[in-house]
Amino acid sequence: MAGDFELLFAIDVFKAHITSLCASGRPPQRGVPLTVTTVSTYELVRTRSYPSSHSLGQHMSTVLMEDMALREFVADIRVNGKGMLTFTSHEHMTWHAVRGRLPCSQCGRFFNGPKGIRVHQMLNHNISFASAQGEALATDWQLVVYTAPPLLLAAATSHTPSTTTTTSPAATPQPAQPRASLAVPAPMAKVSNPGILAAQAGHTSVLIALVESGTWDPKSEDYNGCNALVWAAGAGHVAICQYLVTSCAVDAHVLQGKRDMRRSPLHWAARNGHINVCKYLVLELHVAVDSPTHDGTTAFHYAVWNNQLSTCDWLASVGQCNVHAVNSYGCNASQWACMTGSVDMLKFLHCHQLDFALINRNGHSALHKAAIKGHLEACRWLLNVAGLGWNHMQKDEDGFTPQRFAMENGHVELGAYLAQAEASLRTITA
Repeated sequence: MAGDFELLFAIDVFKAHITSLCASGRPPQRGVPLTVTTVSTYELVRTRSYPSSHSLGQHMSTVLMEDMALREFVADIRVNGKGMLTFTSHEHMTWHAVRGRLPCSQCGRFFNGPKGIRVHQMLNHNISFASAQGEALATDWQLVVYTAPPLLLAAATSHTPSTTTTTSPAATPQPAQPRASLAVPAPMAKVSNPGILAAQAGHTSVLIALVESGTWDPKSEDYNGCNALVWAAGAGHVAICQYLVTSCAVDAHVLQGKRDMRRSPLHWAARNGHINVCKYLVLELHVAVDSPTHDGTTAFHYAVWNNQLSTCDWLASVGQCNVHAVNSYGCNASQWACMTGSVDMLKFLHCHQLDFALINRNGHSALHKAAIKGHLEACRWLLNVAGLGWNHMQKDEDGFTPQRFAMENGHVELGAYLAQAEASLRTITA
């Protein structure tokens, strides 16, 4: 079971509808709707038609989620293709969230991380790779209600400025603050480290209080092996980064995170477009601007991938990064840019004379990367401006051409365009 409770009411009602049609001597025809007429206490008559048990279930879920009394206990109501309703309580949803398990939008079942969602939707719901991947990434950053730990709140309260003028260290006690509920990305729901939570949220006074109290180690890590500096850098809190480095001796140069996925504070700052943090790390701490991950990915690559154009410009012009860097998979920034599909980013890279003709170790050109994500304008730009041609239309190591990538991921218009372009290039090369 996906949630706490499953309701077959819509299915049972529609079965009764079909049975009644048969009993009346009218054999049920496909598409004969169920018509429901209701009369309110004010004698308002309303008639609705439901062509399927699924449509009835959808309407039921909408009405039920508008019930404020029910919403106090129920976090989600999901309807499957047959019309079965699955109810998930707030407690159930939180239990999965803190363990990194994400709900499928189609059936409500929970799976481990974005990859679990993607594989499940492709195999069980016949959803294309691109669509399943997009939902998996979006679901991973869903907003959940987070209640700050008492220690963090107590530290924040103790550092609340007093309106009472006094020269005594023992100022008048402040009234207790209500428990704070903050909307945070789902990954933060798994973090219980109070210092990391304060660093990510930008609460400098709370962080200082935790350090001075001696109850928190500034070099402690979260469940993935990342410390507070990484979280502060990724959130753009330069003052906290400075405090952690200068007052707590946290090293800004080391890679952190899961094995084979470790990144530095600079990687996270560049990825999320925080130029202020990049300046501090590169110009003041002299972190190498091209310092790579274990697979050779640089801060510039991450900024390009996340379409942080201003950050890319700063890294290239002021940071003097190597815009031509290639990682261990044989990808340069052009292939990272094509995953997002920003033509402005492609133009920027073209101005820096990046090699768009590069084919990586898996046989992917930039055209393959753009096609799999359905970026029609990017593909047009690659062919018409960057000059990609017949060699970049070929099969990769798994037998996929850009045109096949587009078609199999549901990008019909792009697939047709690439088929026409491929035919034209074949004629030219013949």
